[in-house]
Amino acid sequence: MSEGICATGVIVGADGSPAATATVRWAVAEARMRRLPLGVVHVATDDEDDVEADRVADAILAGAVDVAGEEAGDDGPEIGSARLTGHPAATLADLSRTAAMMVLGRHGDIPRMQRMLGSVCTGVLHHAHCPVAVVHADSTVSAGPRRKPVLVGVDGSPCSVRAAEIAFEEAAWRGVGVVALYVCDGPEGPSANRAEVAALQAEAEYQLDTALAPLCARHPDVGVHRLIRFESAARQLLIQGERAQLVVVGSHGRGALAGMLLGSVSTAVARDMRTPVIVARRTN
Repeated sequence: MSEGICATGVIVGADGSPAATATVRWAVAEARMRRLPLGVVHVATDDEDDVEADRVADAILAGAVDVAGEEAGDDGPEIGSARLTGHPAATLADLSRTAAMMVLGRHGDIPRMQRMLGSVCTGVLHHAHCPVAVVHADSTVSAGPRRKPVLVGVDGSPCSVRAAEIAFEEAAWRGVGVVALYVCDGPEGPSANRAEVAALQAEAEYQLDTALAPLCARHPDVGVHRLIRFESAARQLLIQGERAQLVVVGSHGRGALAGMLLGSVSTAVARDMRTPVIVARRTN
């Protein structure tokens, strides 16, 4: 355990919420798989300058560090910690410039943080420079979900290609397969035009082939199940996400997944998905 954090490791935000314990535990497992150090960070706002606020902030950080140490055990990642002051979203987004991954809890229940925590998570998702993981309070790293696959949303955009890369890496580390989901932007059913459905299906297969072929060659031990669905990207991601141990999506998309994490689809997935979600950012 050390004071200060490695700028190029996995960084987890500590906020004292019920989701924090699950978030820290998930971050420890992620850092262990990546063989990277873990940085536990609490960002206190500028107005938290009285003695009681300082005490609370220190207690939050210390509690998160204790959880990380217990979870890491003797063979876990190196763990560092830092208590910073400033605007939480901006501070965490700045740390993401060099971090391998940023890990955040989905929500908080501390009254003084309820107002800002949603904006913190949203702000980091919009402005981060590295992948961002969002972990629900009910998420677990126990043995139960370990054989479940990694789900990735694919739509052919640069961000979804990056999401697929992350999904294959995560699946390889976990020893599981990948489910690649493409959601067609059109109806399916008795009222649908057969020619239009066939065209959408062909486009979906092409986009999946283009995105997955190089990754299958790079990760020959990772099995892949291709899944094509119609309409409601958010609903399809949420349904399939219940059968996965991890969901990976791009921060920007096109077609059915356009505006991921900028519109209603992203909001629904980040808000309602109990499975941990990794949001891939553009690397340019």
